[in-house]
Amino acid sequence: MTDALRTNQAAIATHHPLGTEAARQMLRAGGNAADAAVAAMTTLCVVVPGSVALGGYGGCLIAYDAATGRTSALDFDTRAPIEYRDELFATDTKAKCSIGYLSIGVPAVIAGLAAMLRDLGTKSWKEASLFATELADSGFEVDQHNRTVLEQWHKSADALSRRAHFPESKGEIPHVGEPWLQKDLAKFLRRLGDEGPDAFYTGEIAQTIIRQVRAHGGILSLEDLATYRARDVEPLRIDYRGHTIVTPPPPSGGLVALQILKTLEHFDLASLDPYSAPYLHLVAETCKACWVDRAKVGDPDFITLNYEDFLAPSLASSRAAAIRRQDIRSGVEARIDDFPHTCNVSIVDKDGNVVSLTATQGAQFGSGVVVEGLGLVLGHGMSRFEYNKPGHPNSPAPSKRPMHNMCPMLIFKDDKPIAAVGMPGGTRIPTVTAQLAISLIDFAATPEQCVHATRVHSEGPEPLIVSKTIEPQIARELESLGHTLTYGDHALGVPLMVGGPANVIRINEDGTPSAASTAAVNAAAVVPGADDKQQR
Repeated sequence: MTDALRTNQAAIATHHPLGTEAARQMLRAGGNAADAAVAAMTTLCVVVPGSVALGGYGGCLIAYDAATGRTSALDFDTRAPIEYRDELFATDTKAKCSIGYLSIGVPAVIAGLAAMLRDLGTKSWKEASLFATELADSGFEVDQHNRTVLEQWHKSADALSRRAHFPESKGEIPHVGEPWLQKDLAKFLRRLGDEGPDAFYTGEIAQTIIRQVRAHGGILSLEDLATYRARDVEPLRIDYRGHTIVTPPPPSGGLVALQILKTLEHFDLASLDPYSAPYLHLVAETCKACWVDRAKVGDPDFITLNYEDFLAPSLASSRAAAIRRQDIRSGVEARIDDFPHTCNVSIVDKDGNVVSLTATQGAQFGSGVVVEGLGLVLGHGMSRFEYNKPGHPNSPAPSKRPMHNMCPMLIFKDDKPIAAVGMPGGTRIPTVTAQLAISLIDFAATPEQCVHATRVHSEGPEPLIVSKTIEPQIARELESLGHTLTYGDHALGVPLMVGGPANVIRINEDGTPSAASTAAVNAAAVVPGADDKQQR
């Protein structure tokens, strides 16, 4: 039993204040961390459907059950349709796998959230999705972010999807400050509440989805939906400076994050000035060295993966030696996503249960397709495969899962959870998640310091991507070490950070939790128990 039990406090960090409010209400209604995570994520599916949606392609989670002491991982990655054939994507490959009906793999978000409730939660789907349902029905005010991403989607969406997303306004987007009502989505959520989430994968709802997809050239089938299952999988674990770090296995991106940490364990990071040029240089070179292995990984159902080889001490030692020789200047071509996407929810409840859950559409609004009558935005899981590369571990095949970057993470000390970490950000997720863990362990940073610290990302060749907030002197020092720099991410202009808004919860030495999110101050909260009414 953890010290967190005796504090009678919970903590929440999400991508959006309304997601946090949904989780807060669920905790106060007696739900646990898993219930609250589902409440938050279903709400995010309503308020930021470009980033994650109930028709999104999938995700993964890592969770700690305080009653049993078990740490589990859940994989709910999409699968390629059974009818996949190479010739369908032989021409105009990027367009076909990125936008429209051929880009749709099996929608897996609902299966993942339902499995989480079944295995870890205490509430029904109807109870856990109530906040999201009421929000879709009553609407919420469109802000500039909503308007901007919706405008981008509107340009490429087909006329049917535009009408299906905004039936009340005949396909036109509400203006900033106007309410966004999603009545069809609310009806869909109520139906799942009445019939159970499995109703998404069989029966009339499934038929409605497949009818529209196949009428417009897609290959998703009723069999794809009926046979899909989220899967309990064995987490990956490493020791890092006396801490145990746990994350889901491939097809997630967690393996790369763990490789980065095991390589950097050969350097005395705590002796360096936090986020200084020497530190950022070491992180960047390590990211380059480890990212090479990314091209060797695919769906474990289709290829043999020996994780011990990827995490072998000898491999980490040889990479550290190469960095010391200044021998790391290669890597792979960077694959930078153009628009922000993906959401993470991290929660610690008053009983010491801990969850970090990440789910996604793919890129912003995924396939761009919205199902008429359901208000359901569908993800584009087919975009995550490597095409026209025969024999590549991540090449597409019928019923195969694509590799993705999501890697929610838990950190333990002396067999007790001390932190939950997660974030969106495409290919930056594994590299920045490793840096969040370093901030917590090597620099003893607070959650607030972690989520706002200077970040760096590299997949191989220069330039490095660094936070726009980096001090000019540190930038000049990095350049003197041979680096070329570019500042901030290339998504919706140039935001300050590398990668998306990070969520960090830390369970302090006295057992009290603290939380922070880059997204907004009110996207993280500590929820007091009955004998502690003072919020922090």
